[in-house]
Amino acid sequence: MAMLAVSAPAASAQFTPREKSVGLKAGYISTNESMAAGLFFQYSILSHLRIAPEIGCVFKHQGMDAFTLDLNLQVPLDIKDDKASLYPLAGLNYSSWNESVPREVLDIMDDVSTRTSRLGLNLGAGFEFHCSHTLKVGIEAKYTFIKHFSGVTVGALIGYSF
Repeated sequence: MAMLAVSAPAASAQFTPREKSVGLKAGYISTNESMAAGLFFQYSILSHLRIAPEIGCVFKHQGMDAFTLDLNLQVPLDIKDDKASLYPLAGLNYSSWNESVPREVLDIMDDVSTRTSRLGLNLGAGFEFHCSHTLKVGIEAKYTFIKHFSGVTVGALIGYSF
């Protein structure tokens, strides 16, 4: 990641240090073949390096749902007149997965569930387009490496930059 930040072209400086973005993200996660939604924040530390924490939830499907926290580093690289950029990302993931067994399966009165919390790693990439100085839209795909819960997340985002 550091090598990408150092070798990024200095001529394209769309992202200025201390630029911030906040927004919504929604998409699909392959771990339980369900929808996921969340909030993101991006803070440009350098012109081509930003920190991007996220908080999200994975909706219940196949008896599983989750709460996720991500802390990613992104390296935005301009690809068209400072309007669009492509960024690789890498970071840490904390997921708390809830697995439930319906009462019909166990023939008992209440649902039985277990919660498993794990740390993992994210690797992926994204593409974003700046519709204006304050509005951006994009897509992102990442793979989360996490024991027993690895999977791909693909999503769309909309954000406000300030």
